[in-house]
Amino acid sequence: MRSWKANFTALLIAETLAMVGFGISYPVIPLFLETELGVTDPVMLKAWVGLITTSASFTLAIFAPIWGHLSDLYNRRIMLLRAMFGGAVIISLMTFVNAPWQLLVLKGIQGCLTGTVAAATVIVANISPAAQVAFTLGLLTTGIAVGNSLGPLAGGLLSDFLGYRVTFFSTGVALALAGFIVLKWVDKDSGENRELSPEKKKKFTLLPNFRPIMASSVLITIMLISLSMSSSGAAASPMLPLFLKELAMNASQEPRFIGSSTGIVMGVGSATSALAAVLIGKYSMRLGYWKTLNILVLAGAIITVPQAFVTNMYQLTVLRAISSFFIGGTAPVISALIVVSSEKRIHGTIFGINSAVNFAGSALGPLIGTAAAMLNYRAAFIASAAILFLAVWALLGRRKYNSQ
Repeated sequence: MRSWKANFTALLIAETLAMVGFGISYPVIPLFLETELGVTDPVMLKAWVGLITTSASFTLAIFAPIWGHLSDLYNRRIMLLRAMFGGAVIISLMTFVNAPWQLLVLKGIQGCLTGTVAAATVIVANISPAAQVAFTLGLLTTGIAVGNSLGPLAGGLLSDFLGYRVTFFSTGVALALAGFIVLKWVDKDSGENRELSPEKKKKFTLLPNFRPIMASSVLITIMLISLSMSSSGAAASPMLPLFLKELAMNASQEPRFIGSSTGIVMGVGSATSALAAVLIGKYSMRLGYWKTLNILVLAGAIITVPQAFVTNMYQLTVLRAISSFFIGGTAPVISALIVVSSEKRIHGTIFGINSAVNFAGSALGPLIGTAAAMLNYRAAFIASAAILFLAVWALLGRRKYNSQ
């Protein structure tokens, strides 16, 4: 029987590696569609990017609460293994697609099987001592952000020098390795829900119980903020490679190494998110979770606006690094709020529903960003900022909870 720290360390390494894997293939999708699959019409390219990016998030939104509920009934470690090994198989198959619709279908199936962040978060919340929950969740968020930082950088380099198809296979390998780490070094009983009686486990239901959330104004507010954060982040990100290509062409530069450039912009932003997660996860309890969340969302909204007016990659990189610091810092705060606002025995269900809300935002965001990008790519950043300002408004409307 390993200590909770040993189990946490293995989970942290595995989830970081999994996020590296997802990040490898994510930024190359627009370029893969254009170069490998022959989608050269600008309007059709934007439409396919929006649909394919949305498809995985849409199916994740449907299945995340189901998997979260089943993790409460059975074993949370099994749910994490399912997400990692299932994702490894499906994303590896993307290496061999030769039409946009095939990629769309596989991305949809990916959403049905994956969801590693929610599964890992529930286990960490379950094994951590109460006094360490905010800190360990902050470290986990840091690992996720580090993975999101390194993944696009690696994917950009791989795509520029070895081709776009290699990135999908590399994602599959990374996820398989992450699953092996969990299988080998995370105790089986670390995923057990000890708060649920055997009698209740026998009462199998596929759908989760939404009543605890509907009965709590605090949890409803948390879900609204999660929806805003994810949809805002997803609004502009899918268009980054095409926007960077446009910036290079406007500057009369040959649009070379766009994959690497996209990886740098996304990677630097994820790196500052990682820094924010560990710092804010450590000190947010002292300031107050709600007050911290107010500050972070407002600052992120303000810094997102000028991204619509940049003239080169370097300006965009700096601004996204700053905004990502504030936006990335919201993740451990939201996780900590869920932990202190719900019963431990249903954490899997609540985190599963929160993941569904996040993925719903990740599905909605690209649709909003794509619609805005039909005017021009810069409008996608304005749309992203507008969503964040709506989140600020929602937080201000819940002032009576902000003292927590």
